[in-house]
Amino acid sequence: MLPFATFDLFLKIISSFMWHFKPLIGLNRHYLSALSETEMIILSLLDRSWTCSCGKHTIPSVEIIVDNKALQKIPDLRNKLDLGKSCAIVDDVNTRKVAGLTVMDLLRSNHCSASEVIVDNPDETNVSKVVAATQDKDFLIGVGGTSVLDVTKLAAYRKGSKYILFSTGIANNGMSSKTCSIIVGGKKETIPVNLADAVIVDMTIISDAPSWMIPAGCGDLAAEVAAIKDWQLGRDDKNEPYCDSVADWEISALDSVMNNKEQIRSRTEKGTEALVWALIKSGLGMSIWGSSRPASGSEHLWSHWLDHYAEEHNTRLGQHGEQVGIGTLLMAKYHQLYNPNWWNAEEHPNYQAEAIMSFLRDIGAYANPAEIGVSRELSIEAFLGAWQYRKDRYTILHRRHPNLSDAEKVTSELGM
Repeated sequence: MLPFATFDLFLKIISSFMWHFKPLIGLNRHYLSALSETEMIILSLLDRSWTCSCGKHTIPSVEIIVDNKALQKIPDLRNKLDLGKSCAIVDDVNTRKVAGLTVMDLLRSNHCSASEVIVDNPDETNVSKVVAATQDKDFLIGVGGTSVLDVTKLAAYRKGSKYILFSTGIANNGMSSKTCSIIVGGKKETIPVNLADAVIVDMTIISDAPSWMIPAGCGDLAAEVAAIKDWQLGRDDKNEPYCDSVADWEISALDSVMNNKEQIRSRTEKGTEALVWALIKSGLGMSIWGSSRPASGSEHLWSHWLDHYAEEHNTRLGQHGEQVGIGTLLMAKYHQLYNPNWWNAEEHPNYQAEAIMSFLRDIGAYANPAEIGVSRELSIEAFLGAWQYRKDRYTILHRRHPNLSDAEKVTSELGM
């Protein structure tokens, strides 16, 4: 074991060259728990030993940069990945000011022809707009939050071009996944795409992101406790494919933020970086599996029902991660009541509905539907109707279609 001072210096040297490495972030979580924090960071950067228990899954190839000066590394990254000589920056009216215009200037100074496409909604209209405006471009760079990145993903997929995602927010785990959420015919649909060639997070920019993003990101990660159990129901009831290693990978992403709860609550750099890596790891887990199944279950169906309601009624409810966090509480309680295979309370006390609620409260997240403008009546309506939203995604809601008595019992026990 290296002396701490030497090890700390080694960490700083490695961090300065972080973008040269393709992080694994997927070691067995029981093994990791025995290591120091500094050792864990080093291992996450250098270790490539993760193997899938069923032998069918591998870590996808993607460059990942998480750094205080990540923005400045884009020109070198473009050269390293041989992306081409022309690029379109996809952003919105806000993120163009945050980073989009700077990205464009950096590329132009590096002899790359760069233009801009401004989008305003994650829908088919904006995807078509990007595709039409970038026919002569070699690659795309999405600069923004979830909506901008999802439009970039699908536009690049339809163009068959390479692309980079530069995330200006950390509100959910989609930046490193192979899916996007796009509004089609007034309804959000999850659409498969190719994985980005690179994912970039500039910690300096993230530190100035809107305050709601950190608790929303934690809410999206909380989904793991319900999603994994929903996935296991699919395995047990429908003979659905399942992988223990991918499930462990996903749940360990949540463990990492729970273990850094105090730092996240205090909004320290360490806490924010822990959340960034956890979100990236969760997204990579979905990419390893090939769909959102390992990280999206009944809790997301509740949230999607609300999204559809908001779209139909031209209103706004919670952010995605806010809704998913609250949906997780509802579905965790429903699992506890009616799924004998729910997480054992003695072995996994942190995965119980009450503990998750405490975690969300502690880091400043919403934990009651009323806090995001969803009345008790609407919350129950969503609870009763969520199973119909995506019938191909088998969950506790499909095993046991909830009735009004079920919904009222769950919400009452949670104090909602």
